[in-house]
Amino acid sequence: MANYTSTANVVLSVNGKQAQQMLSTLERDAKRLEKQIAAAAKAGDKATMKKLQRELNQTNRLMDQLKGASASTERILSRLDKATPKELNKALRQLKNELNGIERGTAAWDAQIAKIKAVKAEIDSVNEAMREQESFSDRFAEWLNKWQMALVAVGAAITGLVMAGRKAVNAYAEMEQEMANVRKFTGMEADEVAALNEEFKKMDTRTSREELNQLAQEAGRLGKTSQEDVLGFVRAADKINVALDDLGSGATLTLSKLTGIFGDEQRLGTEKALLSVGSVINELSQNCSASAPYIAEFASRMGGVGAQAGLTVQQIMGFAAVLDSNNQKLEASSTALSQVIVRIYQDPAKYARVAGIDVKRFADLVKTDMNAALIEFLSTLKQAGNMDVLSPMFKDMGENGSRAISALSTLANHIDQVKAQQLVANEAFEEAVSIDKEFDVQNNTVMAGLEKARKRVNEIAVELGEKLQPVMRLVISSSTLALKTLSGMVDFFIKYRREIAAGVIAIAA
Repeated sequence: MANYTSTANVVLSVNGKQAQQMLSTLERDAKRLEKQIAAAAKAGDKATMKKLQRELNQTNRLMDQLKGASASTERILSRLDKATPKELNKALRQLKNELNGIERGTAAWDAQIAKIKAVKAEIDSVNEAMREQESFSDRFAEWLNKWQMALVAVGAAITGLVMAGRKAVNAYAEMEQEMANVRKFTGMEADEVAALNEEFKKMDTRTSREELNQLAQEAGRLGKTSQEDVLGFVRAADKINVALDDLGSGATLTLSKLTGIFGDEQRLGTEKALLSVGSVINELSQNCSASAPYIAEFASRMGGVGAQAGLTVQQIMGFAAVLDSNNQKLEASSTALSQVIVRIYQDPAKYARVAGIDVKRFADLVKTDMNAALIEFLSTLKQAGNMDVLSPMFKDMGENGSRAISALSTLANHIDQVKAQQLVANEAFEEAVSIDKEFDVQNNTVMAGLEKARKRVNEIAVELGEKLQPVMRLVISSSTLALKTLSGMVDFFIKYRREIAAGVIAIAA
């Protein structure tokens, strides 16, 4: 059989000459199939007969559909004034499809166009009649519904603008509150805090300006009142917070107190002292398995005793790095070392005799260099032997606690590590660049880039909020009243739209 589509929709789309040609082809195929069926029956080939019969049935069905489509269209054209809207639209689609098979400029083309125009004119007539039957009140209600949606859209737009403005004003209010807190804790004037915030805006950091103002408040709590000291503290504290984020909140406050206790701030200035201590912590935590929080907390616990004994913060942090690397508890270790320092000061001769050190030389060393005295004392203990030897010696010194003995034994057995870590700490303190290097890494990650982008957006919102703040109070109050009125109007029109339409009709009459 020829390759014909089996769907009626496609068959019905072919018309004019093509329709006639297809119909003729189908008729020839039908006759051919009948002859082939007869020949197969004569030969007793039932399978071939069955197959040919299916093709013949399909061919007859296509012929009926093709004839039926043309006949249906012609029937509708003969009674246009009585055809239903559904029939008219169906005839119009059929006529347009038939137009695809007719050559333009021919008499058949003109006749087909005339049929299409006649059907369209009848459809327009039916639509107009239906429109005339629609009441004026219904049309007015439809217009009112459209107007209602426009009112709702206007209300939504006003609400969106108000909410955006309110968010910007809130951002400005939050920033202004932080700046007010800076004035509270530092005693600076408003213009000084404003100038300080202009410097904050210039800082290339992932830290938000609100957080920078909170650091400035910390500076005020530490007694810093000048713009130079506060700015130096904020710059250094920000670098420490970004580079050593595992230190946790309040760490910069602790480190700043340490720089004051050990006199580093007086010698180096606020910013340099903080960067030096931060560099020591960063370098030691990278140089061994000790953690930054342990080192900082150990130094904080040892600060008072260590400073009085003439130790430096980097020397104490060197002890902390070795103790943490060897899994010694923070509280017990700091307490043990503090007590040993105090007791050595109280009775250096006793400790010298137990350790087998020249008493006078050891006493002089305690007075001039406590760190060197501790190193020599612990080195002597290491040379004495293992725990079976050290335990009686600790007992003679009055060290009975098991945790204290454990901490001191660890330092004695790893005295070379103590010396090495103190050397690293001293170099990091003097150079004060380790924290800057780590800050550059942490401040240029993908996450840092996202935080900087959010920070820029917030800055724009703050600037906009500052400009909108004088008029936003009036806008918020007046827009609230306007939205309530608009909402009431919409509800009123929805509820009484038919009554309103009837009233308008009466007035028009």
